[in-house]
Amino acid sequence: MIQIKRSTSNLLNLISACILIGMTLLCFFLWTKGIGTQGMFNIYANMNRYMPIGATIVLLLNVYRLKLGDLIWIGVGILSILFFHQFDELRQAGFLQDITIALIILIVLDFKLVEFTKELRLIFAGLMGMVLLITAYRIFTEIPDPVAGMSIWDKSNKLQEIWINTNTIGSSVMCSSFLAATLLQSLERSWARILKYPVYLVALACTWVVQSQAAFIAVVVFVLFDVWPNFLKEKVKWGYGIGYSVFLIGIFPLSLFLANSSSIDLFTGREDIWKHFYDTLFEVKEQFLVGMPPFTFQRGQQILGNHNSYNATLGQFGLVGLVLMSMFILYNVWLIIVKEDTQATQLSFIIAFFAVLMQSTMEDTLMAPYWIPITFCLLGLAWQKNPIDEDFYDYSVNVFDPTEEEAFEVRPTRKSRRG
Repeated sequence: MIQIKRSTSNLLNLISACILIGMTLLCFFLWTKGIGTQGMFNIYANMNRYMPIGATIVLLLNVYRLKLGDLIWIGVGILSILFFHQFDELRQAGFLQDITIALIILIVLDFKLVEFTKELRLIFAGLMGMVLLITAYRIFTEIPDPVAGMSIWDKSNKLQEIWINTNTIGSSVMCSSFLAATLLQSLERSWARILKYPVYLVALACTWVVQSQAAFIAVVVFVLFDVWPNFLKEKVKWGYGIGYSVFLIGIFPLSLFLANSSSIDLFTGREDIWKHFYDTLFEVKEQFLVGMPPFTFQRGQQILGNHNSYNATLGQFGLVGLVLMSMFILYNVWLIIVKEDTQATQLSFIIAFFAVLMQSTMEDTLMAPYWIPITFCLLGLAWQKNPIDEDFYDYSVNVFDPTEEEAFEVRPTRKSRRG
């Protein structure tokens, strides 16, 4: 779009990357530090203001990099705000909730447009590794002792509280480990690839100990698919797109079926929450299409939310919002996959984000402003490609039928190393 000097572009890029990394660190800071103090709670309560401001600033700094497809999705985001604003009274919502889908679009575009050089990715990976290790230290030093001297590794533990709660800490471990592992792989260095294995182990250990079932399953799925050799990831890349499509199309009817089934309990009692949610959602036809008032579920003394990101989307934005979010995700995933030069490191980010989508069937990690930057950044980072290697010379000669001119000719050839 706009032509600017290379030096100016580099400066804007550095500022943008720092803002994006700072936004993710602020989100993790909530869960690493905890929200037990008034100051931390104030940050938590105002994240729906901080995140849109940061995302908008980054987009404006990189407006010269926008392409037609990006502009179309920005337009869709703006129209979504205007559309859902018309139903604020029905949904008991305000502007800060109306902009959630637009925020998702901006976050993905920001991480797509800003060039994360290998130096920036190394810094980002190091910071995510530090977050993971701090969280792990707190898990193993601050979890209350299980009753009757039971080992913290025992699967029968029912740990209810840490410094926030088990599911929140599990989600934080999951996201920080996914970012650390994928960013390390993207460096394409042997030592970096080796470091991802300790990240796997720490993530598995922490999610097991805190008994965060959804996060543990997501980490297991990510590890199982991410350890595949690069050539195999590239060979089956179409399968990832099909998997995304089947999952996002089928998640609503599947949740509805499970909620109304009296014999299936796959999600540790969350089906009861979903059943009450759907009963409330379908009370008014308009609610199913554009959203309803905030939903809560009371179980004993506990006041619970949706515990399902897709139901949370239905609750806030109805079927229109769920379809819009799914279309945006599939647009990005398929556009990356169909390219002939898709790199294996890009596929690692796609695998990680799919694991997040799986975990989101049991937690509200896709629609909350304090989670969006650290979940959807994986989808944006999947657009990042490593630069082509410098030219090297091929000194081979045609020994079968050399000509006089060809016999000792040296030809520079450009080849790219793919993931």
